[in-house]
Amino acid sequence: MKNHYPLAETITDRDEAALKFLTDIRMTYLDRPGFKLIFEFAENEFFTNKEITKTYYYQEESGYGGDFIYDHAEGDKINWKDGKDLTVRVESKKQRNKNTKQTRVVKRTVPTESFFNFFNPPKPISSDDDEEDNDEELEERLELDYHLGEDIKEKLIPRAVDWYTGEALQFEELEDEVEGEDFDDDDDDDLSEDRDDDDDDESEDEDDGTKPKQEAAECKQS
Repeated sequence: MKNHYPLAETITDRDEAALKFLTDIRMTYLDRPGFKLIFEFAENEFFTNKEITKTYYYQEESGYGGDFIYDHAEGDKINWKDGKDLTVRVESKKQRNKNTKQTRVVKRTVPTESFFNFFNPPKPISSDDDEEDNDEELEERLELDYHLGEDIKEKLIPRAVDWYTGEALQFEELEDEVEGEDFDDDDDDDLSEDRDDDDDDESEDEDDGTKPKQEAAECKQS
């Protein structure tokens, strides 16, 4: 997964230790529009789950052109072992008693970045939420979460070995180059058309001259 850039961006150094126990990633389709990603893990020191799944749901009605429309996603709860939750970190803060002047250290857990937040996806925007800034940020998180799921389904799982070895990166770069060449070809076609137009104009100018016209050479087939 570290060879897939969008996924690699979500993996921290602490996550790598737990992901070493990842043995397989599978995908199954649902009875309703949607799919489920299944991450299988060997026994490890971080959590007790043998499988952690994430399910993506589409809306029942298709969009224009028959395309599926993303609705929401749900992930399994991870049963973390004591002190092994990678989605939080411990902060220590000193507090001083105003009366006794004694200090004490208070520890609290706060959310932190982790690949395993993938299994706790953002919730769709509520119609009651009027804060536009929050809506925009949530939209970005929802879009990123959806694209990660689609990439795992469409790219990572079908070519898992290529992604593991890094060969899939070459195919990705090649596809980008091909797409770029497609655009270049369009430009070349336009230029060719312009040249053809210029050639036509030149031919017309020559026809208007005093030189006699030359008959076209016959194309003979053997």
